[in-house]
Amino acid sequence: MRMMKSLKGSLKNRPQPRYPQWHHGTRSAGIINIYNHVLSLPAGMRPDSGMRSVKEILLEMKNASEFALSLAYASLMYNDEELANEVFFVEAELDSLSHELFKIALMSGASKREVDALAGLLDIGVAVNEVSDAMADLARLVIKRFPMHPVLSWMLYKADEVIGLIRVGEGSSLISMSGELIGDPVNLAGCEVLALKRDGRWIYQIPEKLEIEEGDLLLVEGPAESLENLRTLASGYEGRDHTPKVPLERMSDDMRRLAEVLSSMRNLSELSLYLSYASIFYNNLEMVLEVKRLEEELDELEDRVYEIVFSSTDIFGDPREVIPIVRVASSSERVGDAAYSIASIVERGIARHPVLELIVEESEDTIRRAVLEEGSRAVGRRIRDLNLEESTGVWILAIKRGLRWIYDPKDSELLMEGDQLILVGNERGMDDAIEILGGKFVE
Repeated sequence: MRMMKSLKGSLKNRPQPRYPQWHHGTRSAGIINIYNHVLSLPAGMRPDSGMRSVKEILLEMKNASEFALSLAYASLMYNDEELANEVFFVEAELDSLSHELFKIALMSGASKREVDALAGLLDIGVAVNEVSDAMADLARLVIKRFPMHPVLSWMLYKADEVIGLIRVGEGSSLISMSGELIGDPVNLAGCEVLALKRDGRWIYQIPEKLEIEEGDLLLVEGPAESLENLRTLASGYEGRDHTPKVPLERMSDDMRRLAEVLSSMRNLSELSLYLSYASIFYNNLEMVLEVKRLEEELDELEDRVYEIVFSSTDIFGDPREVIPIVRVASSSERVGDAAYSIASIVERGIARHPVLELIVEESEDTIRRAVLEEGSRAVGRRIRDLNLEESTGVWILAIKRGLRWIYDPKDSELLMEGDQLILVGNERGMDDAIEILGGKFVE
């Protein structure tokens, strides 16, 4: 997950903290008086210092909602009720964060201008609740023990970031590694630890001084190849294999198409959610428009799922297998709608109000789309070989390749003819970036 400029430094170049990793390690840390954000609040109405800042709450919402997505999909991949139940825990925490925004709104504005701005906070709270509800609906599929069609396994396996459960075995090089070290994907073959299970208990906020022990179960996310390398490092016991049990060659064309569309919907929903928060933090209208485009594409993909499902009912051995597939498509589309609801407060000009303006980072970054046509210099080259960010300050946020979206591509990603790129960076560097890529901008 990425942010631009100052946030990009903490989220792009260092491991992204996952829920519930609070600022400075505790939820209560970083408390400041809310009047730092509600500048015009009368002295008699100012809340006490026990309330946190709008920016703190929004950052926690961002991390928690992203974590809910990973956790919900992990529960589906492993059909794991324990992981599914944890989704409900995150849902409750997001409800609590939304309640904090509501309290700020109730204790703050009185004028018409303030009411408009604070209504934006309420919109964010409602949208985040919609995200958590959508992921909870996925978790309920596991709790209710619906049969999972192999299409879902392939949908998750084909995702750019595969979720894995890996057991630390005897003699593993991971044993005694500190929480601080495992927080860096470089030390885990490029994988990110979402949580650790020990003695029957999941630990999401891994203390820096905690050391990995034999028998620990790691919930990790990363490229499929990285997960296999991490299994080798972990050695000993086998974690639960993430490879689908039904070989791809035994799947019909309709099943493969369905897996491809569902995988795209998952990636697009994550991308739209990320961009919605980024648009607020940088008051960036271009990002809002991109979220809107992604929301429309998710609508189209949802329709395509329904067309495939209802025209190919013979691929389902049990009619109940249809329900999880339809629910995944619906939940992904709901996340896209919620993301646009979040971003739309920028489109309505609300983010410029003093109540919210202090959450906005000073940034000259913008977002552009580009396409690599036949003969483009970047075709057939890996991202790292272009030195794009180092030379221009512009980086590739996502790649659209056919129906598939590759979100947050690795430096080793090979660029291909026809790739559509979402570029983020300084406006002054965009022309130089397109020159290096040999592509062209598209609107």
